[in-house]
Amino acid sequence: MEELDTRHLRPTFTIPVNMGRADAIEGIRASFVAREHLSGRWRGKGRWAELYVPPGERKIWSPYLSLRVDEDENGCSVFGRFSPHPEVWTFFMFVYGSVITVVVFGATFGYVQWASGTSAWAFWAIWIGLPLLALLHGVSWLGQRLGRSQMTQLRTEVEDVLSELRPPQSPST
Repeated sequence: MEELDTRHLRPTFTIPVNMGRADAIEGIRASFVAREHLSGRWRGKGRWAELYVPPGERKIWSPYLSLRVDEDENGCSVFGRFSPHPEVWTFFMFVYGSVITVVVFGATFGYVQWASGTSAWAFWAIWIGLPLLALLHGVSWLGQRLGRSQMTQLRTEVEDVLSELRPPQSPST
């Protein structure tokens, strides 16, 4: 298994599966259903599925794994994206949007104040907002670091499911 690329807010990976998309979807679904330890930890519809950390291990920084089965030239591939739970993601996006709005408003209003020759006190929104954005990014990075073992656990479970779907390799002679 390759190392997770955590340079992004929501790390992703792609795993090729050498079979048709419909067969892969059915195989993944059947494999999830057959694994009792995954009971209640996944849900799926069509070519999409989500896999969750066990409820007893869930923390605010715990990720979930969104899976999508896509067609490609070799059959299909499974695209996975780690994300924080929707309520955490929504909160972070709300705070990011609010801070960016204040920075843009402060920059615009500060420019108008400066252009009209008055005291441009609104520029302070930039100097307050930019460190807040950096702090938010740092908190998201910290959450990823805290959830790394859980991301690895979810990825390993998907790898195990997909290893059952791959046809056995014939020995080369």
